[in-house]
Amino acid sequence: MVVAAQPEAVEAGVDALRTGGNAVDAAVACALVAGVVDPQMCGIAGFGSAQLFLPAGRSGADSGETIHTCVDFHGTSPAAVRPDMWEHLLVGETRDGFGFILDGNVNDVGYQSITTPGSLLAYYEAQSRYGRLDWADVVAPAIAWAADGFAIRPSVFHWWKEGATLGRADNVGRLAHTPAGRHIYFDENGSLRPIGETLRNPDLARTLTRIAEGGADEFYRGGIAAEIDADMAANGGLLTATDLDEYRTVWGEPLRTTYRGLEVATNQPPGGGVMVAEMLNILSHFDLGAMGHNSVQYVCTVAEAMKWATADKDAHVGDPAFVDVPLDRLLSIDHAAEMAQRIMAGERAHVDRMAGEPPDTTHVCVVDADG
Repeated sequence: MVVAAQPEAVEAGVDALRTGGNAVDAAVACALVAGVVDPQMCGIAGFGSAQLFLPAGRSGADSGETIHTCVDFHGTSPAAVRPDMWEHLLVGETRDGFGFILDGNVNDVGYQSITTPGSLLAYYEAQSRYGRLDWADVVAPAIAWAADGFAIRPSVFHWWKEGATLGRADNVGRLAHTPAGRHIYFDENGSLRPIGETLRNPDLARTLTRIAEGGADEFYRGGIAAEIDADMAANGGLLTATDLDEYRTVWGEPLRTTYRGLEVATNQPPGGGVMVAEMLNILSHFDLGAMGHNSVQYVCTVAEAMKWATADKDAHVGDPAFVDVPLDRLLSIDHAAEMAQRIMAGERAHVDRMAGEPPDTTHVCVVDADG
C-alpha cells in the first residue's frame, strides 16, 4: 500500500514494490517524485522526518532484529545566522504561530530564507541502509517526470494561486521571485501555467541525474554543493558549502505512548510527535465512542485536547540541541489527567493564535508485504 498526495508519486512507489523493492525503496521513490510534481510541498532541498519499521529478517532488516527507528531531517540554520540579525526588521508573529513576519519577508522568500536542507540526505541514508534496489533505479522515476513533464493538477495550481496567508508572502510572489521560477511556472505572457498544461523542469532532471550517479555526496559535498555555495555568495545568501558538508540527520528511537491498549510510536522533538502523544493521552480519559462521531460534544472535546497540547508545545517544545524539552512531564499520566479534568470542568485552553487554515505539508506512507 502506497499513500501520497499525488498519483504520479504513488505510481513510483508501487513500481518500486513491483520490481522487488521494499517499503523503504517505495517511500523514497515516492517522495522524490512528489518533489517534482508537487514542488511547493516538498523536495530534495526540503526537510521533515520519517519513521521506519522493518520486521526481523525481512524488508531490509538483515541483522535479524526488528528495526524501529526515526530519522529527523529538519532544516538547520546556516552558521552565518545570528540571533539578532533581523531584530530591526521584525513586524510580528504569523497568525498561526508557526513563524515570524519580517519586513520584506526576507525570512520567508529569497536567499536569506534558505536553511540547510535535510531531505535528500535522509532519503539516501534510509534507502542505502534498508532498501533493496539500486539508488539510481529509485531516483529514475523522478528524473523521468522532471524531464518529460507532468500535468498540472488542480490541487497544485490552487496552491500556487493562494494569496498571502496568516502574514506570509503570497505564493505567486514566491514562484516569480527568481528568473528560474518565472521560466518554469509562468508562460510567455507572465501568467501562471494553467491546470492541465504539461510542466517540464529539465534543470531539475539534470540535477537528479547527477544525484542518481553520485548519491547524496554530490549534493552535500560535490559539484552541486559548490554551485549552491557560489550562487548563495553571489546573491546575499547565508548557506555555504561548509553548512552543507557539516549537515547531519538525527537517527534515534521513536517517541512512544499508549492509547487504549495500543502502542503509538511517533517522532521525537523538534517534530510534533509529542503533541500528538499528549492529545491521545488526554483523550484516553473520555468515552469518545459514546459521544457520537463529530457530534458537538465530540468535536469540542477533541478540539480542547488539541488546544491544551498545542499550548504545551508552544511553551516547551523545541530543538533538544538547544532547549530542554520536559517530555516526562508532558507525557505523564498525571498531566494528561489534569488536562482532561480541566476539559470536563468546562475550562477552555487559550492558544494565542488567530483563526485560519495553516499552510499545508505532505506525507508519504508505505506498507509492503512484510508489514
